[in-house]
Amino acid sequence: ADDDLMVEKLTEKALAQLDQKAASSELSDEKRAAMAQQADAYLQGAVAQIVFEQAVQAIPDDLEFRQGFISVLSQFADMTQLRQLVLDSIQRDFAADAEARAFLCTVHLGAVSAESPELVDALQRAAAGFKQALGALDTPAMWSQYIAFLAQWRETCAGTDSLRAYLAALLKRAVAAISDNRDTRLSAELALACASELESSHGAASMELLNWLADATQRFSESAELWHRRLAALIAASHDGTVASGAASLARIDSLFSGQALPQAAGSRALWDLWFDWTEQCFERRQVSVGQVQSRFISAFARVTQQRTVQAVSTDSDGMARLRALLAHLQVRYVDWAWGLPAGCSLSEAVELAHDDSDSEPDSDERMEPQTAGNLDAVRQAYRNVSRQAFPTPGFYRRCIELETDAKQQTMLHEMACRVDAADTQPWLAYLAHLVGLQQLTQASQVYWRASKSISEDQQPAFAAAYQAMFSS
Repeated sequence: ADDDLMVEKLTEKALAQLDQKAASSELSDEKRAAMAQQADAYLQGAVAQIVFEQAVQAIPDDLEFRQGFISVLSQFADMTQLRQLVLDSIQRDFAADAEARAFLCTVHLGAVSAESPELVDALQRAAAGFKQALGALDTPAMWSQYIAFLAQWRETCAGTDSLRAYLAALLKRAVAAISDNRDTRLSAELALACASELESSHGAASMELLNWLADATQRFSESAELWHRRLAALIAASHDGTVASGAASLARIDSLFSGQALPQAAGSRALWDLWFDWTEQCFERRQVSVGQVQSRFISAFARVTQQRTVQAVSTDSDGMARLRALLAHLQVRYVDWAWGLPAGCSLSEAVELAHDDSDSEPDSDERMEPQTAGNLDAVRQAYRNVSRQAFPTPGFYRRCIELETDAKQQTMLHEMACRVDAADTQPWLAYLAHLVGLQQLTQASQVYWRASKSISEDQQPAFAAAYQAMFSS
């Protein structure tokens, strides 16, 4: 936007100077024609070229600027020469940049619609450009750009079977080329992209996909996305019979989760959710016990808490916040699972079984039916277990309070919630609202006094106003 404004101002200035000269002197027709050509030069890109060259000197490594400049030039006629100058500069200055090379291979497609008869030639031209680029820059990043290009255009050409077949053939050939040279061409991102293509061509639970992902997780063992993809495919395969089902398969999947995937990617919410989705499905089929499910939740709390301890010595505040949110999410999920247990199902034995996580043979194909009204006894056991064996979070206590129906138990939970972070005003205000609602004003006054000693001075006015408002509503 700043560059456009600069060009506009320079053009206006130049035209104004020419008008001044024309008004202040008598000019011949020849000079007037020359001045008109000069004005046309400004309008046909001379000023824009000056701006571009100055910008390149100021920000020589900014590829996004040059791509944006190409986009702007495409909106105007008679800018072919300047456009080519910018493209040449990208090719010269970003020869080792995969994104830049991909942009050069595909920039001409911006002027071709998906319904245009010229699309076939344009895609073939782009594919030829990628082939040349891969010959010069045979890197995982360049192959990733090529795979992404082919996959995108295969979807764009969904209504044209011949083009889809052509692009699918190129994708299959590209995946094979990457597979033949995995040591030099493969990255975690590219492994995921190739997995998508293998799933599309062979199926979500195919052995081709499973074998690919097994190799990829060995190469990139810290990739939560690859582990998630592999384990999701393995679970799907165990359900449809692609691999053996039963206790042996359950033990294998559990071993991959607890022994490899989660230790490598303990901060991945998606991976934890996949594990507990699968665990709860096994529980519904009576393939694991209450104690085994409980043991996995308690282990999860310990592992994420340990990760928080490690993260605390770093300067990554965002990472720390994500781990806090993950711990709260898992604790809430634990309480919700307890709430959904069948009537009469107890968690009291779970603590004793905390180190017994072996899988058992399915007792039957019959699924457990959750209790419609909620298992409040199990919830109470769950929040006592968390209070004793984990680090409860405010979100955990909020969920327990929502499920709890006994006022005394709610009071105890509010009290515990305020101790998690005494400087946080929200748990105090929730506690006070609870006490005021019960007309326990003496205790509310005591809690307010404690809270005022814990929160910061700058929060005091708003906190006092919120408390007073409870009596006027």
